Amino acid sequence: MKPLYFLVAGMIGLCAPPLSMNAFAQPTSTQAPGYYRVQLGSYTVTALSDGTLPIPFAKLLHNGAQAEIDQAYRNAGIDDHRETSINAFLIDTGSKRILVDAGAGDFFGACCGHLPEMLAAAGYEVNSVDAILLTHVHGDHSGGITHDGKRVFPNATLYLAKAELDYWMSDEAKAKAKASHQDMFVKGRAALAPYLAAGRVQTFTLGAEIFPGIHTVAAPGHTPGHTLYEVTNAGHTILFIGDMIHVAEVQLPMPAITVDYDDNEAEAAKTRIGTLAMLARTHELVAAPHISFPGLGHIYKQANGYAWAPVPYAAHVVQVGQ
Repeated sequence: MKPLYFLVAGMIGLCAPPLSMNAFAQPTSTQAPGYYRVQLGSYTVTALSDGTLPIPFAKLLHNGAQAEIDQAYRNAGIDDHRETSINAFLIDTGSKRILVDAGAGDFFGACCGHLPEMLAAAGYEVNSVDAILLTHVHGDHSGGITHDGKRVFPNATLYLAKAELDYWMSDEAKAKAKASHQDMFVKGRAALAPYLAAGRVQTFTLGAEIFPGIHTVAAPGHTPGHTLYEVTNAGHTILFIGDMIHVAEVQLPMPAITVDYDDNEAEAAKTRIGTLAMLARTHELVAAPHISFPGLGHIYKQANGYAWAPVPYAAHVVQVGQ
């Protein structure tokens, strides 16, 4: 005769309803919060995902044979509608919190504009940001600084090149710009307006050091005042490259390929070719807004062009930068 507890267990099993899928939590279509931290000397750098969206780059890339562009996509195993990341980066020096670019805000709709919630998930409030360094004023970099005509970062001062501010505020420049760029002027001015009104905009001459160890680097072509930010701390360096690269799978193997978003495409290509050659020599860490999140990695020489080596994922915060 079986012990009583075996009989009871068997009866419970017979009486219990079969398990169904409803007994388990269902997966959702959303991902986990998009932030990733690395250490740069004594600084903490946090990559923040503002969102992703598919952009039909096949219709926007110039200065190359379509067959070669298509082949570059095939080589990477993707198509030209693959999701494009919009990344921003927070530098925490211990005494200041400095944001590099601010995502798209409402510029692209519900796909993006997640920077404030990602900051919160990473442990930062928007009112704790002291400075915002804009690489340029395009909506996917400046759209997130303003919402409903108000400053999203009420305690932050906005930094951008004087050449960049002058360009976007110029009616003459707007009149001469590509037809596809006209709306950029409207939205760019709207994003800047509340900071200008509050006296919260600081301009600089390209090449200047705006904070200790933070230098500005001229990178014209994409926009007239397009700026890279090079940050060095305790012998470690990172370069925030703005829109130097839109489509890594194409523009790294073929750096002369330009994009319709470039104001001066010939100059943008020249700047990219020179910058990539430098990065392949120095191997310094790169932070890229449009390379797949977290957009942190290194450039290296490959064949007649270049390739991207992402920073290996680490379950803890690791020291980076050459």
